[in-house]
Amino acid sequence: MSERAAVRGVLFDLDGTLVDSLPTVAAAMSRALADFGYDFAPEVVIPLIGAPMPVLASELTGVRGDVADQMNARYLELYYDEFIDTTLPLAGAEELLGRLYDADVPLALVTNKNEDGARRMIEIQRWERYFDVIVGRDTTPRAKPWPDGSRFALAAIGVTARDASFVGDTEFDMQTGRDAEIGQRIGLLGARTPEELRASGATHIAEDLGGVGAILLEGAPATVAAE
Repeated sequence: MSERAAVRGVLFDLDGTLVDSLPTVAAAMSRALADFGYDFAPEVVIPLIGAPMPVLASELTGVRGDVADQMNARYLELYYDEFIDTTLPLAGAEELLGRLYDADVPLALVTNKNEDGARRMIEIQRWERYFDVIVGRDTTPRAKPWPDGSRFALAAIGVTARDASFVGDTEFDMQTGRDAEIGQRIGLLGARTPEELRASGATHIAEDLGGVGAILLEGAPATVAAE
């Protein structure tokens, strides 16, 4: 007998939420920036991941406009040629998606990867059956933290914002969920602290994807991680 979920629809971030891509994303960006004469170790890049990559490049280097776009283009070339195929799922991701799928909960992906890149990652992980819609940073006019992509995803899966949940690991995820008026925003620990996630709109905090599952499928209380 299928489980009954505590929510009617779930929007997921991708990088750092379902797949362990932060190290490979950071390594590719570090190499791209080095090609332009900027020396930033991957460990420096990781805390900034979440924003669109041209924005991240600008934050690190101070450049704007065409140069930031060129840095992003080089990053994309490196990432998709050398790094993406090695990305592993985070512990518990397959189990969580399978439980939600078996419970007939419609799922959407809302990521700041471009849509083609997000689809490729889903294919690498063999998760195509789980997601009803994939929304990338180029699917709608504005990427996270703007709410455009989340609203697009909600319309696509036919779920009202108040009946949905957004699961992500950065302030960009919590902000898009908050501004789209999504009823439940689950901040997954790892890239950000509980305080940072709550300050940007998280209603729940989870230590891992098992904790996310307890909230989504079992109605666990708002705080799973220690205060």
